[in-house]
Amino acid sequence: MANKVIHKKIGIECENLEGKRFGVGNTMAQLLDAITKAPDIKKEFRFVLYFKNEIPKDDFLNDSIFEKKIIKFPLLPPSFNIFYHILIPFYSLKDKIDIFFFPSYMLPAFFLGKAVVVLTNDVYYEAHFGSLPFRYRLSYRLFCKWAALRAKKIMTISEFSKKELMDFYGLKEKKIFVNYWGLPEFFKELEKSVYNLQKISKIKEKFGIKDKYILSVGQAFERRRVKEAMLAFERIAEKSPNIQYLVPCIDKNNPPVLDALAEQINKKFGREAIIRAGYIDKDEMIYLLNFAEFLIYVSDKEALGLPPVEALKCGTPAVVADNGLTREIFKDSAFFVKDAKNIETFASTLEYALTDKEKIQKIRSEKEDILLKFNWEEHAKKLLSIFKEI
Repeated sequence: MANKVIHKKIGIECENLEGKRFGVGNTMAQLLDAITKAPDIKKEFRFVLYFKNEIPKDDFLNDSIFEKKIIKFPLLPPSFNIFYHILIPFYSLKDKIDIFFFPSYMLPAFFLGKAVVVLTNDVYYEAHFGSLPFRYRLSYRLFCKWAALRAKKIMTISEFSKKELMDFYGLKEKKIFVNYWGLPEFFKELEKSVYNLQKISKIKEKFGIKDKYILSVGQAFERRRVKEAMLAFERIAEKSPNIQYLVPCIDKNNPPVLDALAEQINKKFGREAIIRAGYIDKDEMIYLLNFAEFLIYVSDKEALGLPPVEALKCGTPAVVADNGLTREIFKDSAFFVKDAKNIETFASTLEYALTDKEKIQKIRSEKEDILLKFNWEEHAKKLLSIFKEI
């Protein structure tokens, strides 16, 4: 009689896949898709995916390697705290999960099993110095620290983040490993075909973009200096009347300031120099990244910060903060802001990025060397090897 194959069961918290997706949700979707393509994975693992409200319709979730569950108390409205801190620990024991993977930076209060937790330095910053509501900062303070103490392994996404986390939490090097995120295949450099030129023309018309534009993306936490970028753009807007700044960022400043600032600047110039917009779907974002003059993503604290890398994959340079992380990723292949709070310095960098064609061409010629490390297949392979090791 053949020996029965015993699969290791990996639990994954998937609440961030539900609804509109931002950072964690987007990366988790790409990771799960990459896992389905890993060679021989069905011989070793089964994955139990836990959802709070609904199971999304993504094709990769239909793979036989995944068991999907919505977990909640009957008759009670869905609650993140109940889902995360009570139901996940309970179902981890009930379902006999071997290792649980938590992508959302925290370890549940009552979790008793083996865990791999994604932890990043920027979340530590938000918890202790950011502008999020106090209840969120308190949760991060408590349960990120709990993850650092209790998890079997901590995964982070850059050497810069690893070094800071070791300092913040007193982590030993053997407990933490670096695993760069990958990049989705749909981010790519588009041909300047008639179809693509017509498509970007329609998208620009939708947002009120008249000619050339620059943009920011992502959630506008205070540390990402979108307000300062708008003030810096104000300095160059008079000299560059054919340039607009598209800011489709959810304002996370406390209190919000971006809408009022955009209105003030636009009134000053008598035109829509700054365009505020809401959520942009990925199809439009690919076109906007491809045809922008450059992306602004100047952040005091990031663990990785994918948008500038995604822009580079589309052939578009980025303006970023000058720090250890951005130098780790880009070396010299970006435009660097040394002090984002110095609006004159910031404005000078924006002007430089608009005019230095030689530097732009150099950035584009070096992009493949930078993009090599951002590979979902390699990311999944490394994560699975950690599961095996544990």
